[in-house]
Amino acid sequence: MSEEIRPELKEIILQRLITSKLPQNLRVSIGNTPQEPMTLQEVIGHVKKEDEIGKKIYKIQVSYLKALKEGVISKIQNE
Repeated sequence: MSEEIRPELKEIILQRLITSKLPQNLRVSIGNTPQEPMTLQEVIGHVKKEDEIGKKIYKIQVSYLKALKEGVISKIQNE
């Protein structure tokens, strides 16, 4: 990943994951890795460790936050 992990954004992303209303039994897949599918707690652990999966999750979340800031999400919802 070319973009360095910024501690303040990492904390925002962790708080989004920790406080999410997603069901505890939800499992997610990120990319094509042998650790999948993962629980929400495992996803949080990867972000905290800043390992390869954590960096992918960070990048996805930063992209989402940028789109939210730029109004892309609301434009899509209003179509």
